[in-house]
Amino acid sequence: MEALATLNNQRQFDFQNNGIEVMDLETLQRTYKENDIYGNPVRGIYHYQVIQRMTDICRRHNLNYEVEEIFAAQNKNRTQPGVVILPQVEQTYGEKAVEAHVLRRIFTTIRILNGDTDELTTTLVVAYHQDGIQAAIGPCVRICHNQCILSPERSVANYGKDKVTTEELFGKVDDWMRNFERDMDADRSRIQRLKEKVLTPGELYMIIGMLTALRVSHDSADKRLASQVDTYPLNQGQISVFTEELLKLSLEQPRITAWDVYNVATEIYKPGRTDFPAMIPQNGAMADFLLSYNQN
Repeated sequence: MEALATLNNQRQFDFQNNGIEVMDLETLQRTYKENDIYGNPVRGIYHYQVIQRMTDICRRHNLNYEVEEIFAAQNKNRTQPGVVILPQVEQTYGEKAVEAHVLRRIFTTIRILNGDTDELTTTLVVAYHQDGIQAAIGPCVRICHNQCILSPERSVANYGKDKVTTEELFGKVDDWMRNFERDMDADRSRIQRLKEKVLTPGELYMIIGMLTALRVSHDSADKRLASQVDTYPLNQGQISVFTEELLKLSLEQPRITAWDVYNVATEIYKPGRTDFPAMIPQNGAMADFLLSYNQN
């Protein structure tokens, strides 16, 4: 046990070669705490404190939970990169030591074990990055860990168009936990709707075309188009991956449902495949798109 503790204390990060590092909450707490000139957290609260506040809320509502893997990532922002190594701290703790890293880009899920089935569990999603804090909740497919965010009311952020304060964000999460069973049943009812919608080959191509149109409109220099789309479900690179996977799926099984299509997309909304700040909004946008299509 003593040797294991020593090894853990000597852990190093290597973002240059790995791109993303995975850790537990204890390791995250050991990273360098970034403060402003007054000694306060730069974003008002440290990343690990956000996760702790979330678990406190779960505990207060007598929910069984577990914090799953915590991901940290670098990004290409030159003025405020996702990861910074402090050489002066390395002199104390060693090269690439956990303690010498400032981590500004964190993503994790907190699994709520209440109401688990063989197919689904429920996860509270937390993203902490340079823009702010995001949270969302919804079913998660256990076999592939594909996250579902099935309603606009099931996500919240302290920045952006519909921003709330940080305390209001935690208040929203508290509401979700207070109404956990009711909301879980509503989400699983939405999943059932997606499973019941069988799509023809023509509809699959139509969906691919509509997703492309949404992306083009969102990115257009013409404000008449751009103003119509707040968040696209997939960017252009993701559409290519999505289309290929959907075409391969159509070769493997003759019957494809809207739920299958959503799972092809949610396989993309994962650390290492989608930028952390985009994962929650794009996931929600895809669910909204498919549920709206299902009503037609």
